[in-house]
Amino acid sequence: MAQPWGLFILFTLAIVLVCVWGGVMTALQALRPPRKMFAWALATGRPKDPSDLGLRFDDVQYSSGQRHPCPAWHIYGDATESDAPIMVMLHGWGRSRWDSLTRVELFRKVCSEIVLLDLPAHGEHAGAWSGVGTSEPQCVLHVLQEIAQQFPKRAIILAGHSMGAGVAIRAANLANHEVDSGTALVASTQVEGMPAQSPPHSPHNVNPNGHANQHAHRHATHSICIAGVIAFAPYSSLRSPIPARLALQKLPAWPFAPITFLTLRMLGRMDTPLEIDTRKLRAPLLVMAGDHDPISPLADARSICCAAARGTLVVLPYQRHDDLRVGDAETFDRALADFLRAITEPLVATRESWS
Repeated sequence: MAQPWGLFILFTLAIVLVCVWGGVMTALQALRPPRKMFAWALATGRPKDPSDLGLRFDDVQYSSGQRHPCPAWHIYGDATESDAPIMVMLHGWGRSRWDSLTRVELFRKVCSEIVLLDLPAHGEHAGAWSGVGTSEPQCVLHVLQEIAQQFPKRAIILAGHSMGAGVAIRAANLANHEVDSGTALVASTQVEGMPAQSPPHSPHNVNPNGHANQHAHRHATHSICIAGVIAFAPYSSLRSPIPARLALQKLPAWPFAPITFLTLRMLGRMDTPLEIDTRKLRAPLLVMAGDHDPISPLADARSICCAAARGTLVVLPYQRHDDLRVGDAETFDRALADFLRAITEPLVATRESWS
């Protein structure tokens, strides 16, 4: 009778190992997202760079406070007023600034500058590992500090899609915290177990004499003003998109998802519910969500918006996760225009109060 029990034990161990392997591999896949860059844009018929949309731009790099700087497109908007806001747009998981480029058109008339970033391990960013939304807010804060140094007393609008929406909200809170504490971050954080290195020189950290400014990564955080945050298809935590992506791959959420969450938690890459951060958000928040989004549930968008002190929710008929405007372009454009108008009209008074 020992042989049947032995086979049963071996069979059980094999199942356990397969489940653990599947969960760990799912976690590693989350930490190593696919790269979507020029070739992806070319293959999918998207703009290959801002010039395809008739936009003037510079290819730049921003200090991230990490080992590698953030590649970005600095696009020149149509607004020429001295108090016109600056837009910083953040992509979702597995996407890049090439994806963000499709959302620029509605902002170009309102903003003087539009910055599209590649977050760590995405696009052309040299980093190998993604923080899956946990470490990116600190990275974006360094970018905001550099932008604020280059454009003093200019308001900033943060917009993000999916994972980028959570990063935008958390980065806005970090900016407010740094302003309150009166401290400035120094770009010396160690990432991936490697010593921090100074980022390559960019047009933003070279002084008029042509010498690299060794202290360009020290920024006066008191000048950062977040005028508003826009969240496209946000999710509450990784407990929403990971089971959904497993389902899209025809894999069961249980037991792979719990093992994935445990692995990410052990690696310090498991996020907390975004509602916790949204409660601290001072800036107005616009949440735009699809009614049948397979990755970011509408219930998540509702709870995120309800947690905000000044939140607005716009629900669009859409059954995908990427481009909400396809669901109802008229409603999308009108809601975005109304929100931008509401947050940009008071900027003149704000600039005068800073003077």
